[in-house]
Amino acid sequence: MTILTSSVAFAFPARRAFVGCRYPSQSTATRARCAVKSNSSRRRYYHSSISLMVQIGNDAADNIDNEQKRKAYLAVGSNMGNTYQNIANALSSLQSNGSIKLLQTSFLRTTAPMYVTDQPNFLNGAVQVETSLPPFELLAAIKQVENDLGRDLSGNSQRYGPRPVDLDILLYDGYDVTTSDGTAAETIGDNDVQPNSLVMHQPSETLIIPHPRMQEREFVLAPMMDLEMIGGVGGGRNEIIHPVLNKSMTELLTMLTKENAKNSISEDEEEYPPAHRVLPLPRGRMLVFNETIIQGILNVTPDSFSDGGKFSKSVEDALAQALQMEKDGAGIIDIGGESTRPGAEAVGIEEELRRVLPIIERIREESDIPISIDTRNARVAQAAIEAGADIVNDVSGGTHDPEMLSCVAAMGVPIILMHMRGNPKTMQALTNYTKNDGVLSGVVTELMARSQAAEAAGIPRWLQVLDPGIGFAKDMDGNLSLLKGAGVIRANCDNMPFLFGPSRKGFIGKVTGEIDPAERDFGTIAACLVSIENKEEIPDACNILRVHNVKAVKQAVLTYEAIQKANME
Repeated sequence: MTILTSSVAFAFPARRAFVGCRYPSQSTATRARCAVKSNSSRRRYYHSSISLMVQIGNDAADNIDNEQKRKAYLAVGSNMGNTYQNIANALSSLQSNGSIKLLQTSFLRTTAPMYVTDQPNFLNGAVQVETSLPPFELLAAIKQVENDLGRDLSGNSQRYGPRPVDLDILLYDGYDVTTSDGTAAETIGDNDVQPNSLVMHQPSETLIIPHPRMQEREFVLAPMMDLEMIGGVGGGRNEIIHPVLNKSMTELLTMLTKENAKNSISEDEEEYPPAHRVLPLPRGRMLVFNETIIQGILNVTPDSFSDGGKFSKSVEDALAQALQMEKDGAGIIDIGGESTRPGAEAVGIEEELRRVLPIIERIREESDIPISIDTRNARVAQAAIEAGADIVNDVSGGTHDPEMLSCVAAMGVPIILMHMRGNPKTMQALTNYTKNDGVLSGVVTELMARSQAAEAAGIPRWLQVLDPGIGFAKDMDGNLSLLKGAGVIRANCDNMPFLFGPSRKGFIGKVTGEIDPAERDFGTIAACLVSIENKEEIPDACNILRVHNVKAVKQAVLTYEAIQKANME
């Protein structure tokens, strides 16, 4: 696991110009529209510039006449300054006049530069938008945003060189009859729309649709494949078809991957670095999913089932444990001030704040390791993020506190959404999953509903991590089924990043006969390895393991993944 950081954004003089191309692509079954809003009035630790909110159902965007809407796919990228903030700001500006609405986002990847390689790596993704603008007006809006955010469009800058933001149209909806500039020749009716079918090639090459080089760029095709996965039935795909090549994004990426492997360079030369998915964090940092990330548990509670009371009395003891877990290989420290063990009583918000804020602030004095706050309460989440935490980990998936999702959206930070039924006092009475709605399908359906609710509240998919909730509203058979079916769950949840938290839980005690939770680390290792076992089926699967014994699980995972990568020839 690597933590990337971005430097302070640079300022560049720029002039408006209409240069370049963009990507359009097809619509998906799940439709979300997002408008990014700033919220810079509050003091906060978590952002060096403005905080961002992605909100579904922008009123201005909703005023677009239905008969004028078309969908397009855009590539988004940046390799200067705070790259994620640049992309978020660009999407915010693009939607500011109400003629463009964000529908879906891919995941984000850090990728090596192409063409001009002596420059920083890029952060790349793709988005689906809905717009009332015809192609050339959309191009003008894009170039204005790039200009406003500091990209030099004067023609004097290095082509394919560094840029604070890069927006390209990839695909664009076509109609049965269009004029030469891509506008509708007659009154537009919904039935005339042909998804992603517009083909434009102007002599000046000011605008070419589909983008002429998209099929040679992994950093474009991989995010477009993400968008193909959204809303597919049974883990299938909603194909986005290239209107000229007549192939889906997945087919194009597969062809490109095979071609690159066929033409791979010799062993004595440096290989082209692979793209890695990332989770953006505050202050320009990113968690990179180049390996399984270990999340170390730090409970500052008197009554947690495994380590209750151990770190709740002394901030310095809790700090020492956090720093030791970081040394042992933790990529995230998860701090919780309320026990959610079966049967646990709720804790008052003021008491929860009293427990968690001092240790977050103390860790921040010593380390910049990513911190997640394990809470069901929006007030606690906001205070923790302002104190220096980076991620909100909500075991209720945003159902306990109606303000949680909008609060996280306003802060622009990642959220871990866990599956649970009821609350800690009632959840173990809610373990009955019907024959037609077994534990796997039940968890997938309910977890994706929470993901969609988060997206509707303004949290884009590239800021979401899902957790199937091992031990929460599941009996022993249910927990074992979830672990065995980890790959099935992941595939049916659109290959979202997943967190598994089997550490020392009761089902391990039932299987092994071990009464003492602290003695269940061996069983924990087995459960953790099974949860990442299906990684071969999805090569870019993103995994986080939430555990008490960081050193033991880290060593086990490193060994397991080394064996998986070993060459048998």
